Amino acid sequence: MMEHALFIRGLLDPTEDTLIQTANQFAVEYGELLRKARKQDCRAMGMTEEALAETMKIRDFKAAGAKGILKCEIASIILPLLADHVLREANHYIRLLETGKEG
Repeated sequence: MMEHALFIRGLLDPTEDTLIQTANQFAVEYGELLRKARKQDCRAMGMTEEALAETMKIRDFKAAGAKGILKCEIASIILPLLADHVLREANHYIRLLETGKEG
């Protein structure tokens, strides 16, 4: 998801300051999660719940972005099909995290 945030940030028009900052913040948050996970067993320390919460936030960001792109409200070079694709990947990652919590 960190790479998605950076990828999205790079495809936004430079005038979309708020969206660029939001995407950048997601990249920072996922970077922190990665650093924590490398230092410990992610299940033992509640990392799954933290990753799930962060992924749900970026999923909502992606959903709003896809909607804004379809309505031509967001200036970017992101195609609607690509916006839908990254949204589906976030939903897939959420499903994996939720399955991991059960096991």
